[in-house]
Amino acid sequence: METRISLSHPELFDIAGPDGQVTRGADQDWYPDFWQRRAGCGPTAASVIFSYLAAVRPELRPLCPQRAEDRQAFTGLMCRVWDYVTPASHGLNRPERMAQGMADYAAAAGISLTSLVFEVPAARTKRPDFAQAAAFVRAGLEEECPVAFLNLCRGKVKELDWWHWVTIIAMEGDRVTILDSGREFDIDLALWYATTKKRGGFVRVTV
Repeated sequence: METRISLSHPELFDIAGPDGQVTRGADQDWYPDFWQRRAGCGPTAASVIFSYLAAVRPELRPLCPQRAEDRQAFTGLMCRVWDYVTPASHGLNRPERMAQGMADYAAAAGISLTSLVFEVPAARTKRPDFAQAAAFVRAGLEEECPVAFLNLCRGKVKELDWWHWVTIIAMEGDRVTILDSGREFDIDLALWYATTKKRGGFVRVTV
């Protein structure tokens, strides 16, 4: 069995709510506007990534200058990120749009980030071997970077929502640990890769 790869400080994903409840990662339902709540999974995932990077790498602190440890502060970060990682009428439905938006947000904060994309074609015959996708995800985690994951069709992975971005924070074999809607849980990524009927992809950033 392959060794589990995870980020060094998963506790940094804990966000305190107004009622004392602690979520694991953020929830797009925190956005103040209806359209943001409906289409905001992409900028929410990007915000989770920026918050973590700013906390573990001092040179990236401008991505989130003040630790967003509670829901109010984190929602403020989400709203700032929205201005750059902005969904269109069909949401943020292409990984390259996420990558560009994340790079633009970083640039506005004075940080030069390179966004790397791994695209998953809709046609299964055109998809790279799953091992390549797994290597892309592992590389991000090994560099202490959460990985954004776009799933337009959940295939046979019932735990996933359709047309949705989530954040990958750990990997062991074919399974990954994701953050979604303030929760942490595992999914079979290889099963998704083999059974999804639409395109998708992964995005990670590097300095």
